[in-house]
Amino acid sequence: MRTKSFLSAILCAMASAAMAQSFTVYENGKSHGFNDEDVDSIVFSANRAQTSTQEPRQVKGRWCSLGTSISWLNENTASYPITKGYQTRVMERLAFSKFSNQAVNGGTISSAINAVINADYYTIEHGINDWGHSTPVGTIQDYINNTKNGTFAAYYRQVIDRIFARNPKARVVLCTPRKAYGFNGYLPDHWYDAKNGIYLQEYADIVRQIAAYESFPVADFFAECGGQRQLGNLSYDVALHPNDDGFQIMANVLIQAFEKILAE
Repeated sequence: MRTKSFLSAILCAMASAAMAQSFTVYENGKSHGFNDEDVDSIVFSANRAQTSTQEPRQVKGRWCSLGTSISWLNENTASYPITKGYQTRVMERLAFSKFSNQAVNGGTISSAINAVINADYYTIEHGINDWGHSTPVGTIQDYINNTKNGTFAAYYRQVIDRIFARNPKARVVLCTPRKAYGFNGYLPDHWYDAKNGIYLQEYADIVRQIAAYESFPVADFFAECGGQRQLGNLSYDVALHPNDDGFQIMANVLIQAFEKILAE
């Protein structure tokens, strides 16, 4: 003898309670027949089955996305083996009133300075091309002191200054660079190798330091979006630009970072 438990089931008795010999339960569009002597009791739950779709949260304001080709691809998927970029995937959960993709294909952090437009929310995804071009990383003091000495940290300060010149009340999320390697010799054979004496992790570290200094949330693509073992399966090339699986992981990480400022 066993107890049957059904979620959100509709019980249809096939005869009166006193004379019933069998009954049928309809659950999620399927029917199940049972003999009454096989069932001790029936437990109903008020919980409904989880649905596969979720209504997006409406977010008032414009999101400006700054970044490299990884971000640029969001509006340029037709020529590549991807269906949608990470920003579109974010918008499926967080529906900003407006969205502007200001990413530059092949751009370094310096290219983001003039790409800044007026918006309410900004994300900055840079570092991978600066590694490819061996931009000196610099230090947090270069950022704090606005040295304008051509380092990644100094250029980052100029981007942030341009953002707050556009909107003093802007909310900003910084993104560490996604790990990558290869791409026809543009990058080393492993993400953890040095290129011209510079490691990709150094760009990720300075982004985290800037975020800590400014109290910005971080979407840590470097830490959470694939390592050497996974990058080949999360990229459509070797191994720089994400495929659909890679973009979805990035979207999940960025959504978590956005929710920190949307909850304030």
